[in-house]
Amino acid sequence: MSDNIPLELRELIINKLPVEPLIRFRTVCKAWKSLIDSSDFIRNHITQQNQQHLLVRKAVIWNPSIRKAVDVVLPNMADFEIDVSRTILGFGVCRETRDPKIVKLRKDMEGVIPWQVEVFTLSTRVWRSAYSSNVPSKYFWFGGEQVVVGGVVYWLAINRVDAVGGCGVLIVSFDLTSEEFGEVKLPHRLDYNNCRLCMFKPREQLVAIERCPEGYKPRVYHVWVMKDGVPKLFEKLFTISGHTLDGSLVSSVQGFRKTGEALIVQVNPVQAISGFNKTLAAYEPYSKAISDLGINGSYISLSVCSYTETLLLL
Repeated sequence: MSDNIPLELRELIINKLPVEPLIRFRTVCKAWKSLIDSSDFIRNHITQQNQQHLLVRKAVIWNPSIRKAVDVVLPNMADFEIDVSRTILGFGVCRETRDPKIVKLRKDMEGVIPWQVEVFTLSTRVWRSAYSSNVPSKYFWFGGEQVVVGGVVYWLAINRVDAVGGCGVLIVSFDLTSEEFGEVKLPHRLDYNNCRLCMFKPREQLVAIERCPEGYKPRVYHVWVMKDGVPKLFEKLFTISGHTLDGSLVSSVQGFRKTGEALIVQVNPVQAISGFNKTLAAYEPYSKAISDLGINGSYISLSVCSYTETLLLL
C-alpha cells in the first residue's frame, strides 16, 4: 500500500478486510503488526464485521481463525462432575465490551439446591457471580447444546413441573451484557415434538428444528424461526422431507450455511452394517436439491458448529 496514503485512510481500508488476510498482513512490517494487534483495531474490526462468536469446548476457548486457544479452569468441579445433567456451559461475546464470557450453571442431581451461576470474563481471567441474582428454576432440566444470537445465549430446557404428558419444553436465555436470565415460550405444538435449536445464518435468527414423531410417515422436519426476538412468535420457514430421492433417510438437521441451505445428515440403509453410513449434505429449501458435501461418519462423529471469524485472542 502506497506511503502517500494517509495513515487514517489506510486503517479504514485494512479494517474492512476479512480475518485471513489480516493475519498475513501482520508480517508485512512492524507498523502493520502493531496496528492489527491493537485493542482499538480489534474492537473496531469486530464492529465492522458484526462478529460475535468463538468456539468453546469444555474448558478451552478456541479461535480457529487465528489458531489460538486459551485454557480455562472450571471452578468447583471434579472430573466426574462434567455432565450436562448437572453442569451447563454457555459461551459468547458481550455486545458492549466485546469481552468473551463463559457462563456456568451447576446444580445437584436431586434438584434440591437452585442453580448456581458463575461467569468467566476473558479480560480478567477470573470467575465471579453473575450481575443479576435471578436464576433459572431448580425444576428446569437443560439440554447440552447452546445457540448464541445477538449476544444472547439460548438453551432448550424442560420444566419438570409442567412435563406431565410430554409438555413443558421451553427456551432459557442468558443476556451476555446484563447477565439476566429469561424464558422464551415455544409454540404449543413444539411442546410435544422433539426439537433442537440452531442459528439461521443469513439473518442471524434463532431457529427451532421440529422433528415429527416416529408415527408420522414419512418423517419430516419443520424449520421455525423466532421473528424479531419476540417470544412465542415463531414463523415456519420450510419443511424438509425425511426421505430423499435416492432412498436415503434424513436423520437430523444440524444447522445452516450462510447461503440459507440446511445442513442435514443422511443415512444410507445399505451401508448400515459398516457403521459409517452417515453423510453430511446441503439442502436447498426452494429447489429441494441435496448436495453431498463428501463428509462421512458414524452417528456420533457428525456434528456441526457455527462460528464467526474474529481477531479476538490475538
